[in-house]
Amino acid sequence: MSHRTPSVTLSTLIASVTAVGQASRVACRVLAYRESVPSGSSGAFVALVGEQRSFQIGLLSDPLGWQSLDALVQGDAGGLAEAHVAARLVTLTARALQASVPEAAALTLGLPLFVDDGVAIGQDTEVRAADIVFGQTRALLVLLERRRR
Repeated sequence: MSHRTPSVTLSTLIASVTAVGQASRVACRVLAYRESVPSGSSGAFVALVGEQRSFQIGLLSDPLGWQSLDALVQGDAGGLAEAHVAARLVTLTARALQASVPEAAALTLGLPLFVDDGVAIGQDTEVRAADIVFGQTRALLVLLERRRR
């Protein structure tokens, strides 16, 4: 039995965060790929849930990174709490993914969840992540999916 290649991949997620950046006139580029999430970062995750598959999409940075991202996204109206900026950016990214990938369009978007000082990831979870530069700010874009058995 052959498995078809999933259409929700890290590269489609990177394209989605890039689209969010372009809407805010902010460039986004990838520095490196990784299969782990280091501790010490904060940010937000949002779930895309379906009958067969579900994903957690996350965007993590440090406190100074979130201040910088707030200024990029909000402009002169900045000053939102770190959790609000993280939640807004990760939700916009998930919506961009839903708009661009047919498989993701059928998934239900959950509410954002703020995380502080890293994430505990179970052994049955596949981690795909990319260190990105959003504007001039480093962040970690994360895609989590439960491993299929």
